[in-house]
Order: sequence, then structure tokens, then C-alpha cells
Amino acid sequence: MLLGVAAGVFNGALTRWSLKRTLNSPDRVFYSVFGCGLLYRLAFLAGAVWFLRREKYIIIVPFAVSLILVQLIFEAVPVKNNGIKRNT
Repeated sequence: MLLGVAAGVFNGALTRWSLKRTLNSPDRVFYSVFGCGLLYRLAFLAGAVWFLRREKYIIIVPFAVSLILVQLIFEAVPVKNNGIKRNT
């Protein structure tokens, strides 16, 4: 379960950092990075489950659930251009 949390923090931080770097880029670039990040996280989850396929079911489920939930925490907080300033 802790490995799932660690992998989720790594994946979430990596994709959030990528989105922050492209925030001021044209929409096409930003949404390309967003889509690639989504596919990367899905591929990482599938690869990790495939790697753990010979383990017991009770090990795979907590790993996958903790990985997904930690990644969702990074997605719950919006990426802002100027810190806490609002664009009104």
C-alpha cells in the first residue's frame, strides 16, 4: 500500500509539474500535455498491475486503490497561473 502511495505521489507531482510548465502555452500544447499525462498514468497503473500479476489479489487491490486515490488528490486542486490570484 505504501508503494502505491509513493508511486501516486510521484505520478501526481510529475503530471502537475508538467501542467504548470505549460500553463501559459497555447491551448493545443496544454491539452496535449494533459492528454499525455492521463495516458501516462493509465499506462503506469496497467504496467504496475501487470508486474504484480503473480502476487496475491490482496496485495494488488490496495496498491492500485492507493495509487489512484493519491493521484486524484493532485487533480482535485486546480492549477493556477498566478498562485492564489483569481482571474475575474
